[in-house]
Amino acid sequence: MKTSTKGFFLILFVGLVGLGIWKFVTPLLFEKNLFNTSDAKEGQSVRIAGDNYMGYFFLTSSEMKKQLARKSLYVDFTDDGGLYADRLAKFNNREYDAIVLPISSYLQHGAAYKYPGVIVAAISESRGADGIVGFADNLPSGKISDLNDASLTMVYTGDSPSSFLLDLTLTDFDLDHLQQTDSWRREVGGSEAVLQSARQNEGDVFVLWEPDLSKALELPGMKYIWGSDKFSGYIIDVFVFHREFVKSHSDKVRDFLTAYFRTLRYYGNDKPGTIKEMSRKYDLKQKVVENLFKKIEWYDLQENGQDQFGIQSAPGQKVSEGVINTILACSDVLIRTGKWDKDHLKGNPYLITNSKVLEDLSANNPLTVQVGPQQGDISFVPLDNSAWQRLKEIGSFRVEAISFQTGNNLLSLDGKGHVDQVAKLLLHNYPNYRVIVRGHTGPGGDEEANRELSLQRAQVVRQYLIAVHGMDKERFLAQGVGSTMPPRKKPGESPRAFRYRLPRVEFIAVEENRL
Repeated sequence: MKTSTKGFFLILFVGLVGLGIWKFVTPLLFEKNLFNTSDAKEGQSVRIAGDNYMGYFFLTSSEMKKQLARKSLYVDFTDDGGLYADRLAKFNNREYDAIVLPISSYLQHGAAYKYPGVIVAAISESRGADGIVGFADNLPSGKISDLNDASLTMVYTGDSPSSFLLDLTLTDFDLDHLQQTDSWRREVGGSEAVLQSARQNEGDVFVLWEPDLSKALELPGMKYIWGSDKFSGYIIDVFVFHREFVKSHSDKVRDFLTAYFRTLRYYGNDKPGTIKEMSRKYDLKQKVVENLFKKIEWYDLQENGQDQFGIQSAPGQKVSEGVINTILACSDVLIRTGKWDKDHLKGNPYLITNSKVLEDLSANNPLTVQVGPQQGDISFVPLDNSAWQRLKEIGSFRVEAISFQTGNNLLSLDGKGHVDQVAKLLLHNYPNYRVIVRGHTGPGGDEEANRELSLQRAQVVRQYLIAVHGMDKERFLAQGVGSTMPPRKKPGESPRAFRYRLPRVEFIAVEENRL
């Protein structure tokens, strides 16, 4: 009886194991047969993390899936809702092969892990998808200078592109009162929460991204102050691939980017179809999507190589390193706001970029497309004095202590360095604005002589920008106002420190008044 029982259970065990193997193996054999008898090929996933930002649409689009399938790849995309710190932690632990995010966010959150990935391509740039709005009663002139009031409550999302917009506004412009305290700050959890605060009148100024930005502007008394349509080279999203993945799977990185740029070309040739698919995906009306579509500039292969990574595909071709310029510009903002240390990259922005794949693609696959708004070269027509007076003042860029040589009006070595910094800002981040270069002196003596001295120094700075940095002479107007326009005194500032700030050169952004 014992022997027969053991035999029974042994047969039963073998049968169950066999059944399990059959159930496990049969689907595999069936799947293998599917690939062997069709055009499909077995694929490998590329694990990518991001969020629902519209700039990532093409990455998860239907056409991208087709293009990847032809390369035996597919995207396993994780939407983490914009949790950048968590995204970087998981990326560092190899839970993702790649991540998509703004350069500023990678600089800030990647530092904790010594930057485990490299930027291999630029995706897009915000051209108005992030903005600052406020109730008109609290912002009478509509200028950036209206924000320089620490009694205002500014509501925004922490650790987001919109908070970075607030930070760069704070550091690039002369908002000294906000730099003295954080009492005006109010962080909430997401753009929808910011919109809700605006609807409930809980705050004065609100920093949002689309589509909440457009919804906020529909509220009674709400005014648009400033946004990513007013500058360039700051809010740029990129593909960041893990260093180990690039090292061991460079062919898959190349195939992935090839599929992505072909997807851009496909949609770029069918804008109405693109709008329809976006409308379905984001559950928005086509008119709304069409408007939002204009606020993002996507970069194709040619623009990536020529404009973002400085890859020259033909002798004498004009190129620029937009990604490197953005790394430097964002680093400056993060350092000034105390969110980043200049030693993180050891002074070398190339430590987090890898242009080898783009160089290979640029040499063999000229995939060109135009998706979203395109920025061409900017030229400024001559204006007479009356036309300059009609321009709308946007705001004063941060005031630099521009020094001159003793006994004359020539720039000192330190003074040239400060003007070089301003030139970099005007060339790469604010290329659309005309600029008034306004000279000031301290009080005392003959005011007419003060006015003449301040004008001469403004003219020297203007000429330096034109001669040394090759900037359009029609872009600048030199003014001298002597001691008639002193700056506002900072809270707690001593009389001596205030007097030290009186002789200065200001750079004031102006544009055509469209009202």
